[in-house]
Amino acid sequence: KEFEKIALEYIESFGEVMPGFKYRIGENKEYVSKYYYDFVFVTLEGKIPKEPPIAGGACGFTIDKKTRKIEMLSFGDLGLLEQHEGELNEVYSRLTEIKNDLKSLNWLKSKYNLTSRELLRIKKVLSATELGRARVLEETEEISKTNR
Repeated sequence: KEFEKIALEYIESFGEVMPGFKYRIGENKEYVSKYYYDFVFVTLEGKIPKEPPIAGGACGFTIDKKTRKIEMLSFGDLGLLEQHEGELNEVYSRLTEIKNDLKSLNWLKSKYNLTSRELLRIKKVLSATELGRARVLEETEEISKTNR
């Protein structure tokens, strides 16, 4: 609800974006660290037009889960966000296998160029965690960022 409220306030702040049209929130999607919201053109009365105007620019925006920062995205940016999410899902899947002693951490070390100390931190997180997807991915992201 909090993010939906932020998104609605942001959308309403635009007012009339083209003659006779304003934005409304369309589809939304949750990612590991952000929520994504589509822009949808509606008439000033709030109705979806039969033929929406053709306009370039942003396709939507994200709200960062931690900072609440809003960022407009192009279609290219959205593609990169999807790609990053896919990589994180792969990381989570492999970390689950590590937790269940099916794989080693070597692939993670090479993927993120991590030190042994950083790998140990990740192993500790895995051991102490029930493998809640969001927490594990958040911790892994934080550890890998400190190395860059």
